[in-house]
Amino acid sequence: MKPHTLIHALEKYPLVLLRAIAAAHGVEVERLGQSALSESLAAHLTRAETVAALVERLSDGTRAALSLVVATGGQLPSHRLQRDPLGGELRQMGAGALERYKPWEAPVSATEELYYLGILYQDFSAVGDYRGQVLFIPNEILALLPPVEVPPVRFEIAPLEGIPPGVREGTLNTVPDAFVVLSDLQRRTVHAVNGRFLPAEALHRINERLSVAEPQEALNQERDSQRLALLLHLLRVLDLIETTREGTIKPKTARARKWLELPRARRLLTLQRTWADDPTWNDLWRIPTLRPEATGWRNDPKHARTVLLRHLRELDPDEWYGIGDFVKVMKRVDPDFQRPDGDYKSWYIRHAQTGQLLLGWEHWEQVEGTLLRYYLAGPLFWLGVVDLGYLAPGERAPFAFKLTVWGARWLGKKVDLPPEPVRAPMVIAADGTIHVPEGADDWERLHLERLSEPTDQGTYKLSKEQVVALLMEGSDIERVLRFLEHTTNGFLPETVQETLRKWAQGVGRITLESVTLLEVDDPKLLRDLQRQPHIAQLFVRVVGAKSVIIPTARQAEIVALLRKAGYLPRVVDEENT
Repeated sequence: MKPHTLIHALEKYPLVLLRAIAAAHGVEVERLGQSALSESLAAHLTRAETVAALVERLSDGTRAALSLVVATGGQLPSHRLQRDPLGGELRQMGAGALERYKPWEAPVSATEELYYLGILYQDFSAVGDYRGQVLFIPNEILALLPPVEVPPVRFEIAPLEGIPPGVREGTLNTVPDAFVVLSDLQRRTVHAVNGRFLPAEALHRINERLSVAEPQEALNQERDSQRLALLLHLLRVLDLIETTREGTIKPKTARARKWLELPRARRLLTLQRTWADDPTWNDLWRIPTLRPEATGWRNDPKHARTVLLRHLRELDPDEWYGIGDFVKVMKRVDPDFQRPDGDYKSWYIRHAQTGQLLLGWEHWEQVEGTLLRYYLAGPLFWLGVVDLGYLAPGERAPFAFKLTVWGARWLGKKVDLPPEPVRAPMVIAADGTIHVPEGADDWERLHLERLSEPTDQGTYKLSKEQVVALLMEGSDIERVLRFLEHTTNGFLPETVQETLRKWAQGVGRITLESVTLLEVDDPKLLRDLQRQPHIAQLFVRVVGAKSVIIPTARQAEIVALLRKAGYLPRVVDEENT
């Protein structure tokens, strides 16, 4: 950005304001035009004796406001100074209003006093991530002001003593719950609602198998749920589930396999990173106690999470911290973490129960504070980033938090993660009951579910219906047996092998297939076509002296090739149509 020079700032002022500043300094203004008056004021305000006398005559409160601006390097966002008790409001007036009200005669704040004395100016500029109106001291004046030694604002928060009476540990549970979702969508035919979302019956079914269940009333539609809605969203962003052309929601097999073959801690890390980096998941709009209204304003959820995580990195993973203390420090150090432009006047957000409009800086606790508490007790806890502490076991609202080893590792801390469980083989009993031990490979388990049905005891049972359905899709029984041999480390009972082969008898002996038939009137013509490689490469199978099968999907392509070669094929479907 261009440096803030005094003459540049003065040239933007209306004549009435220039004359007011000149009068405050006793500068002669008669017969001076705007340009000449700007130059005269610039010369006066850049004298060392002028600045020294000006500082001396300021009140203690106004001098403190000046020191605040000097300590920040001579500029800061306009809204930050105006809401600071040391600064205060700067009323916005055009030339006509300035002429009528003469606000310099009775400034309402230290900010206004400095403004009308020609020490503080306003313009559009950048301060860090902020882009917008700033209040600044021109460089020429700033160089003449005494230096101010103010310690930098640091993110400092005192840890709590001891361990909270009640503790809920952040875990890897979101990872096995992701498996539950993939498993259900693979086993069931789930028709998408509005082309994307899970219907209520699927939500209820999945919810019964989750490590942390949602309340039943939150399962009428996907967006009413909390943890489950976030998990489903992350699986979509990771491209692990999709809506097919038939309108059903299914896992994307190839991507799901790669993901499920990762160590569980690595899978959790992908979920954590996806939440942090995704601009489409809007945490503010998910808070049950707030009701944002779409009136044209927009928030940037990714930016807010980025700032939050930057401050979480400053915490000691071995310490517990008060949630209330964390909120207070955020308000002191980085209050505009989700509103970098400092706009507290256009975000229409109501309290969900009372309907109260939470507009303005005075409602920071009810909006920003609530969002920070939601981050900690919601997504950060669900994704295993924090443990939560309670004043008593069974309390609903946590008062403390602590980084987990998985959260600390994600945030760049040097911590040791618990060892991954060693891969354990599945155990298949002679009656087809399948036991899944801790450490079982999740991809193998997902594949195994295509051959079995879950039981009430948390095990599976090989299912003739499931096995036959898989074979009808094109698999073969020997491939199935090789898979089961692998998952059991070679301990597949003979009785199970015999049963599976028995179930497979008769499968595939008769095949029905939808094909497109190319038929000629003379065997010689077919032989001529077979000698043309660009045409013959599309022949799938010869079924007689005058007929071949071609891929239905490539019918238009072969018609075009035949016409280009001088043949005029008759397409029966078109004729019938």
